[in-house]
Amino acid sequence: MMFLWRTEIMTNSIRIQHYVPRFYLQNFSNKQRDAFLVNCFDKTSQKIFRVNIENVAAESYFYDTDKYTNQLVEKSLGRHESEFNAAYQKMMKVKNYRALKKKERTSLLFFMSSQEIRTREMRESLKDMVQQIHKRLLRERLSDHLREQIEEAGTDAAIKDLHVKVLVEDVPKIVAIMAQMKWVLMQNRTNMPFWTSDHPVNRFNPVVHKPYGSLGLVKTGINIYFPLSPSLVLCLCDPLFYRMLPDKVDVTDEEEVIFQNHLQVNYSTRHLFSPTNDFALAKKMISESPDLGDVTRKRHDVT
Repeated sequence: MMFLWRTEIMTNSIRIQHYVPRFYLQNFSNKQRDAFLVNCFDKTSQKIFRVNIENVAAESYFYDTDKYTNQLVEKSLGRHESEFNAAYQKMMKVKNYRALKKKERTSLLFFMSSQEIRTREMRESLKDMVQQIHKRLLRERLSDHLREQIEEAGTDAAIKDLHVKVLVEDVPKIVAIMAQMKWVLMQNRTNMPFWTSDHPVNRFNPVVHKPYGSLGLVKTGINIYFPLSPSLVLCLCDPLFYRMLPDKVDVTDEEEVIFQNHLQVNYSTRHLFSPTNDFALAKKMISESPDLGDVTRKRHDVT
């Protein structure tokens, strides 16, 4: 299966563009009449409130750029979400990835890969990295023309262009790597739910790789976690390092659930989502590390 960014002209303009799909958030919500409401924790204000999934993890014209016209990216994502949703719902039902057809597994990989890249958090991460590099370069002796180019590349418009370019060009490359990784389903048997957030897909590696970082997809020990529901997490991991792991793991210790939710607090931009309104862990983490509540916090260390 190929992820196609089609270029046909479409007349209906979509203003509110979701970077976490509503069909996904629905699994963390509670239905009330015709609406699906999810408990939300705002890391900036530390307030807890219930909100319609229509109104979260979305921004006006989030993917619209001068290069990708006719809302190419938003509408391509929307078309593919029906395929993603079918594979996602089947996984939720059977809870066994080996029961999925090859095309369905590939659909899930495209969903997971695009979900990691398409968020506000990825845009903020790119912005932080680019701006730090620019500050480093601007300390050097540069021509006025080059200095102007560097400053222009750090603007919000340039960062948006870069983010959309990465989304369009890198998803198929990431899927090709993910396809070689081991799949492990983590079934939550505790009374504590897995959370999700405005940046659901996160990486963790217990193996420290210096000096270039440990979170690359081909790094020894890498894990990529994606909470599919409050009771199910899909983990893609290093197939050699974790070769003895079974295809499915029952999570009976709340410490593992806490660890998964800890990742959501650490790597989300602003909002956490849960079927319950208990966000004590998030409050504790932010009280200990206030930067976690700052949308513009430093995310990279460029020297």
